[in-house]
Amino acid sequence: MAPRGHRHWLLMVAAVCAVAVVASTLTGCGSSTTSSVVKLDPTSTTTAAPDDTPSTTTTLEPEAGAGTQFYLYTPVTGDCIDRRTIVDGKADTNRSTPDPDASLSVSGQVIIRFDCERPHQYEVIYTDTTEVAASPPQSQEAFVELAKRVCPQRFREYIGRDYQDSGLEVGWFFPTPDQQAQRIEFLGCLAFDPKGKLTGSVRNSNR
Repeated sequence: MAPRGHRHWLLMVAAVCAVAVVASTLTGCGSSTTSSVVKLDPTSTTTAAPDDTPSTTTTLEPEAGAGTQFYLYTPVTGDCIDRRTIVDGKADTNRSTPDPDASLSVSGQVIIRFDCERPHQYEVIYTDTTEVAASPPQSQEAFVELAKRVCPQRFREYIGRDYQDSGLEVGWFFPTPDQQAQRIEFLGCLAFDPKGKLTGSVRNSNR
């Protein structure tokens, strides 16, 4: 049996260790619940690689037949759309949350236009066909740079709130190579919710 003094010292060490473990656990919990939305960086032209693996969303997804399906799509301001991928003859959502670039870049992708009251990924908030057609960007990177400059500027006109103060994000839609070969040039600016789907129009929503 250890002397009384030695046992007292061991109990003190154990108590200090227990406090350290609890503090560490609380700190870990605090950091795991902290999150922030980072707005796009207009100086960056990098985009994430497309993820074409179908996945479910947390919001009820309307059947493709409830909307109008397009293999080639030219954005119209006010349209509410999904980008989906044809899998076994069915148009499925190809990501759980929207990506800023909604362009049809992979074979088998389609745009579904819905009534805005149905859950949807994007809403077209601005379109430019005249200036872009007069001087079309010469690369995907140049298109992204143009979108990052123009779309946040047009955000307030449609939404009613400055982009930097909004919980919504901006995205973009470009012509496919086939459309560009036919001299069809445009830029579509989109709004989307980074947390999931939109229901109802965001026009003048002040979101």
